[in-house]
Amino acid sequence: MSDLTLSASGIGVLQSCAEKYRLKYIENLEAIDRPSYLTLGTAFHKCVEIKRKGGTLHDMRTEALKTEDDDMRCVLLVMVEAYYRKYAEESGFSEVEFEFICELPDGTQVKGVADALAKNGDGFLIYETKTASTIDGTYLEKLWSSRQALMYCHFISRFGYKINGVMWDLVKKPTIHRLKATPADKRKYKTDKHTGEKALYANQRIYAETDAEFIGRLQRWYSEHPEALHRELVVYSEQQLKAIAEDVESEAERLRWHKSSQRWPRSLSSCYSYRSPCEYAALCHSGGNPLILETHYQRKGD
Repeated sequence: MSDLTLSASGIGVLQSCAEKYRLKYIENLEAIDRPSYLTLGTAFHKCVEIKRKGGTLHDMRTEALKTEDDDMRCVLLVMVEAYYRKYAEESGFSEVEFEFICELPDGTQVKGVADALAKNGDGFLIYETKTASTIDGTYLEKLWSSRQALMYCHFISRFGYKINGVMWDLVKKPTIHRLKATPADKRKYKTDKHTGEKALYANQRIYAETDAEFIGRLQRWYSEHPEALHRELVVYSEQQLKAIAEDVESEAERLRWHKSSQRWPRSLSSCYSYRSPCEYAALCHSGGNPLILETHYQRKGD
């Protein structure tokens, strides 16, 4: 029996950089200061999970209010409200947060958690919820080759579910931000030629936007952008599902080699992909400096 475990996200990391895989999945390290978009996506996902389990809008709002960051809490509350109102009548999910574990022929375990399963004709649809900064043609086209969705379709079918496709439940994050107070040294005033009174230019503020004001603008934004909540049904071919099964077995074999040889080569081209540094760039570039490790990283679950 192998002690190897693979997931869709894990395969993606292994393919991008073996050393990153070691740090993330073998050493279980994560940056102490995580990007806010990860936190927002995770928090929204939890709220949607509550709805799919029969929760009310009040239940979803209660969960959203747990968010500590003021700006993010306002955004999350409005995202939750917009989502609930659009899909208020939706119910009847067969499974929510469906976790599966399958074994490959060599004993490697493949794990995953599908957001939800819903009855569809003679089979089921897998629901996957994603928050995104942009939902355009390029984004939608990429869904047709999603490793995660392909793996879920293939492996969940082993549990007796006939999978008819994947319903991508997409929510665009708002493009507006809280209006901040203009620093005192940068404020510019104009004088009313009739009264002589001075007033700030229209694009400047003495006070930052309150929560109520910011939430009001966010609500108007979602009202003016109904396309921000979009669903896309994707049906994968048998050829695609066969190919993903072969890919997973090949990646399991590669991971087995890395672990047995204890060789985890870096992929330097991945250090600054997407115009931002890898989560582990500081640690790698320092040669594994213990001080960097202690001040910038923590082990998951600690």
